Amino acid sequence: MKAKEIIFLWLENRVRSKRDVFYSFDFESEISNYGRLAHQKMYTPSTYSRAFRDIRSSDFLARRGYNMETLKHESNKSKGWKIKKA
Repeated sequence: MKAKEIIFLWLENRVRSKRDVFYSFDFESEISNYGRLAHQKMYTPSTYSRAFRDIRSSDFLARRGYNMETLKHESNKSKGWKIKKA
């Protein structure tokens, strides 16, 4: 399973569990563990980051019926996103 597919499944799980808003620090701290535990795949954090940048800059989510809105964290300069079903 590729890193992009793991990220998509992670995003889908967040939407299903009503945790559709996340920030870069959430992504960085959760995605590696999710990939390792749920899909038995180990990728480096930089691999996941590159794959996530690719997802954001392409129509990858739109083709699967989702869209993502960029947010800014109120207390610092962290970037955030809200994922939702289109």
